[in-house]
Order: sequence, then structure tokens, then C-alpha cells
Amino acid sequence: MSDVPGYQKFFAELKRRRVFRVMAVYGAAAFVILQVADIAFEPLGLPSWAITFLIALVVLGFPLAIILAWAFDVTPAGVKRTEDAAPGEITEIIAAPASSRWPAGILALVGVVAVVWGAWYVGKRAGASETATSADPGLVAEAEAGAGSTAVTPTGVELAYAELSEDVRPSIAVLPFKDMSQGGDQEYFSDGMTEEILNVLAKIPDLRVAARTTAFAYKGQDPDLRDVGQDLGVRYILEGSVRKAGDDLRITAQLIDTQDNFHVWSDSYDRQLDNVFEIQSEIAEAIAGALRVPLGVDEKADLVIPTGDMAAYDLYLEGRARVRARGPENIVDAITMFEAAIARDSAWAPAWAGLAIARSLEPYYQPGTGWPATDAGIWERAFSAAERAAVQALELDPDNASARVALGTVYRDRWMWDEAEAEFRSALAADPDNVEAHQQYAELLNAVGRQAEALNSSARALALDRSAIRLASHASVARHNGRGDEAIDLALEGVEKDPEGNVNLLENVLFDAFVNAGRYDEAQQLVADRGGLEALNLALAALRAGDPDLLDPLPFKIEKAHILVLMGMPDRALDVLDGWVIDPPFMGKADLFAPWADPIRDDPRVQAILAQMGLEGIEPVRAPLPARGERD
Repeated sequence: MSDVPGYQKFFAELKRRRVFRVMAVYGAAAFVILQVADIAFEPLGLPSWAITFLIALVVLGFPLAIILAWAFDVTPAGVKRTEDAAPGEITEIIAAPASSRWPAGILALVGVVAVVWGAWYVGKRAGASETATSADPGLVAEAEAGAGSTAVTPTGVELAYAELSEDVRPSIAVLPFKDMSQGGDQEYFSDGMTEEILNVLAKIPDLRVAARTTAFAYKGQDPDLRDVGQDLGVRYILEGSVRKAGDDLRITAQLIDTQDNFHVWSDSYDRQLDNVFEIQSEIAEAIAGALRVPLGVDEKADLVIPTGDMAAYDLYLEGRARVRARGPENIVDAITMFEAAIARDSAWAPAWAGLAIARSLEPYYQPGTGWPATDAGIWERAFSAAERAAVQALELDPDNASARVALGTVYRDRWMWDEAEAEFRSALAADPDNVEAHQQYAELLNAVGRQAEALNSSARALALDRSAIRLASHASVARHNGRGDEAIDLALEGVEKDPEGNVNLLENVLFDAFVNAGRYDEAQQLVADRGGLEALNLALAALRAGDPDLLDPLPFKIEKAHILVLMGMPDRALDVLDGWVIDPPFMGKADLFAPWADPIRDDPRVQAILAQMGLEGIEPVRAPLPARGERD
């Protein structure tokens, strides 16, 4: 036996000691255990590290099992140390035909592969899952839904998309349909049609639809669709136009493959307004057919919005557009339109929810002044009406996100902070792209000193809808995070988009950002250009002259205290605020968490004001400042 190679003796010894058998059995068992864990751990709610721990245990246990198999043997009398080979036993194993020697080695090799491949595969999936769950919660939620998302960083907003390489479903984005009506006055209707078609397509489970966040980012642009497809991570783009004249409706739509700009499908629909929901459904069916995916709904009715009154639907869409535009007249008109829609269809939850939103905003935009009401009675009457409408909407549809937003706004401005946050979170859980929910939630967070979170929410709202009101809100939150330059840039863009001054307090946000930065000339020019800002003129005159007495006619205590702190007179600012009593319902005094108030916030007189709202002792938590040169 001396001429037998050493490796043959070694492999024969492995077989004799049943090591090959242990390797095969261990590998098979380990593979099954890992696969079961991969499937079961997440539904059981086990932490992400549990699967990693199991993988490590399985891998480290493999060589240990081999060592134990080599050293010990299981006998009818129990576990004993493996005895040395009997004379001729190894030779007999080596001399056996290959058909009896090879199977044990092959099975052992299979066991090794099963352990290695099982650990690698399950580890890879666990790593991907952990990466996803450590990302922005809004991004994760949309990624799980198969949609693009907007990730917000401390330095602003950037589009980001979940890793979708394993999602084989056809992917599509719906760009805002263009208003081709003769008077160009039907943008509210074309925007509404875009949203409804997007919502219909999103109900098709075998289709991945990019969120409204991403689609409306291209409104008013004429981009290269190949670039859009690459940016949004989708292959197909749906675009079109709407022409509406009275009850006559013409809608054109085309589906484009962004890889080669090939028109996969296109069609035109000349119908009456009362067929609008049928058109939405037909477009969805046509796209599903072109992409060869099933509708995946039980009934065609599942694709249709439940109102049979087209006039109510038109009133509802225009009311939503007026709410987005803001301003006293627009809010009053929105209330009238929603009430008219309800009069035509009182069982339609979206109209009640729209009325609740408009009523909750009413005291912020007082006719004749455009400023928030100072009479607590006005606020309470508006909030009671908003609450009634929201409750009615939720009775009809418990999942209506807009009704939740309205309730959250009412609770927030009554200083019911926990209740308000619960409503906003419920709204966002039901509709992650609800722009009003993101903005109003941001204003709640800003009011209670959670400015870093507020920046995230207001930036999300801005990504969804870059209108003047969203720019004003994000500028205000940026200012409260100490980002004065960003606030100025955002507010300037808002002023440009709001030449009529409909957006409440937009000029104040810009003015405060200017004076905080010492840019008095630009603040003066703003006051001159916009008009109706006499109070800001008083503040500016006091700053320029260094004379606090010039502030005496200023009606707003918080603004007066702000200017006095900027003038280096914190004690005088505290005298102004001493004993200030504010009655709910009224918006939270977010300015007391602004950077300008840092020198006076810990004073008992300021804490007494915050105590009225249940916010005493709270310190603001702000986002890190962006690196030099970075802009929003």
C-alpha cells in the first residue's frame, strides 16, 4: 500500500469516518433552513440582523461538523472517539470500484455547494432588504409599491429611485396632459385628467407606474423622452392633451417607448363630458393591451371614480385648482365649488374632503386683507365647519387622505399636536404623494421645533408641486433651519410665480430672510414692488435708523420682537413679549423656534408663551447646514 498516493488514503479515511456523509446531510439541511428563514423571518417581524446571525451560524458550523465527524463516531453504545482503521480497511476502500467510491464524494461536494450558495443568496437578499429599510421611509414605501420616489437630503431635493432590476413588470410614467382648450383656461381639468389616468393605471398590478412626484416635475417642459425614461427609471411614457369646450371633450394620448421613441400606441377620444370616466378606463385598457398585461381587477367598475354627476366632477376639479392657487378669492370660490359639487352628489367623499381642506384654510386668507384672521371666533367657526366636512368624508370613505389632512390641520391649529400628527401620518400612509399632507405636516413639525423633519416634508411637497405656495412653505422652513440663502432663492421664485400676491405671507418670508442677511436694500425694493406692506416698512425704517421707537405702531408682537433682536436689543424684545397671551384656535408660533429667537428662547417670559401651546422646554432640532457652494 506504500505506492498508493497520499490523497487517496486521505479521501478513504474521510469516507471511513463518514465525513462525506455528514457534509452531504449538513449541506442539504443548511440549505433548507436558510430558505425557510429567508421566507419566514420578515413576516414574523424578526430583526434584520437575525438572518445575518443565522447565516454566520450555518457557515461556521460547517467546518465544526466536519471536525466532529472526523473525531467522533455515533455507535449503538453512544458517541465515541473514532477508532483507528483496522488492518487492510483503508486498502479495501481504495480498491473498491469507482461506482461505490465516487457517490459519497459527489454528495459531499453538493453539500459544500449547498452551504456556500445558500448562504450567499440569502445574504445578498438580506443585504438588499437592509439597504432598503435604512433609506428614507417615503422612498421605501414607494419602492415597495414599485414607483419612483423623491428622496430629500439635507441640502435639498433630488430624484432617486429604488433598485428595480428584479422588477420585470412594464414600467410607465404619465406626464401632465397639456391644456389645448381655445381659451387656455382648462388647465385644472387637464391636470385632473392626468392624475385620474395615473391613478387608474396604478390599480393594474402587473404595471409599474412612476409616482405623481416624478411625473409633474416635467410640467410645462418639453423634455427628450429618452432622458425622461432614464431619469425616472421607466421604459414607457404616456403623454397627451385635453381640449374641453362646454360638454365637448377631446382627449389625445400616446404611449412611447423611451428606448427608441417608438409610438407603441396612440388614440383620440371625441366624447361628451359625461363619458370622461369611460375614457380614463379605455386608456388604461388600451395601454394594458399594448403592453400585454392583464388589468388585474375584478370588474371594469373598479377603474372608475364613483360619481355619476359630471358637473360635480368638474366643480370638484376646479375647486382643487383654486385651493392650490390660494388667495382669499380663490379659497372662497373653492368653498363655493365644493359645496355646489356636494349639492349635486352628497354621497361623494372627495367633494366633502375638498370642502374640509378649503374650510381649514379659510381663516388664513381673510377677504380684504389677505392676512390671517386675528379673531379667534373666525378661526373656530372655520375649523368647526372643516371638521364636520372631514368627518362626513371619512364616514363615506375611511381611507380618504384629504379628509385626514383637513382634520390634521384643524388639530394642529388648535395645538392638539399628537392628534394632528396622527392624522397627517394616516393621510400619507393612504396617499404617499398627497402634496397638501406633506406641506401641512411640515408646518406642524416646524411649529413644534422639529425643523429638520419639517425640511424633509416641505421639500417633498415642493417636489410634488413647485407652485408659489409650496415655495413659500419650503422657504419658511429653510429659514427656520438657518438656511437663509436657500430661503431667499425659494421665496424669490415664489414671488415670480405669484405676481398678484395670492400666497399668504410669502412676502413676509422673503422680507425676513432679507433682513436676517442684512440685505436691507433688497428688502426695501420688495416692499416698494409688492405694495400693501406698511408694517414691513416700519420694521425696515427701525433697522436702518437703529431706533426701536419706530416699531411702536407695528401691530405684530412677534415681528416686533424679531426686529429688536436683530437690532441687538434682546431685553427690549422680551419686554414686548412679556405676558403675551394667545388664544387657540390659531397657528403655532413657529417663529419662536427660528434662529433669531435663540438668544431669548430660554427666558421664562418666552417659555411662558410656549407653555400656552404645550411646547415649553422644547429645543429646535435643525438639519445640518449644506456644504459651501451647495444650493437647494
